Amino acid sequence: MNKILLTLTVIAIIFTSCEKDKPIATDITINFTHTVDGSDLITNSMIYTNAADENYDVQTLKYLISNITLHDDLGYTVLKDIHFIDISDESTFSFTYDNVPNNNYHAISYTMGLDTVKNISNKYVNEDFHSEMFWPEPNGGGYHYMKLEGDFNDSLSGYGTHTGGTMGGDYSFNNVNDISLTVDDDLGNVSINIDMEINNWYQTPNQIEFSSYGMGIMMNMMMQMNIQTNGITDVFSVTVDK
Repeated sequence: MNKILLTLTVIAIIFTSCEKDKPIATDITINFTHTVDGSDLITNSMIYTNAADENYDVQTLKYLISNITLHDDLGYTVLKDIHFIDISDESTFSFTYDNVPNNNYHAISYTMGLDTVKNISNKYVNEDFHSEMFWPEPNGGGYHYMKLEGDFNDSLSGYGTHTGGTMGGDYSFNNVNDISLTVDDDLGNVSINIDMEINNWYQTPNQIEFSSYGMGIMMNMMMQMNIQTNGITDVFSVTVDK
């Protein structure tokens, strides 16, 4: 009887030890946040001022982020091919990648919009964003990268920052943000936050006035270039919550 109890005790200890040694899978949640001058975006409120001293609100913000990738010393892990964000739908503010491989990750990269390989008319007819973001064929085809819309100065003046492949050009851009993230068996879940600072689309290095283009930049290649340059400069930032 004592031998049986001893055997059962040893088995229980071994089982418990194995349970303790079992690796903990790491899931990474990518959150997309939106700020104006460092404060969380409040929609439909004429409370913001751009560098040109124009008062404005944000009523619509829809955009595509693609090629979301973690980089380590020897390679990379693609977290998602394309993600569509719509500020009217909180379910689009994040996604989770399960079971991230153990590694030392030093950067995250992502593309604002769609590069020329992806930005092809009707390529994503089965995606939720297709009907929302298609770019007219006479203007170059493909998809919008972003629709940022609202009113400025008074309720009679509207602006529409619609970025995309004007006349077949590529005005998407790739961002690489340094991070320090070691994924191991004991880390647990992690959040990576990608923030869009909305005012920065319009101020550095190119000051952009809503009154200079109003509702239309879809055929304005120079404006697409200026907004692209501003976007590359400092629109996006990344933080990691462990």
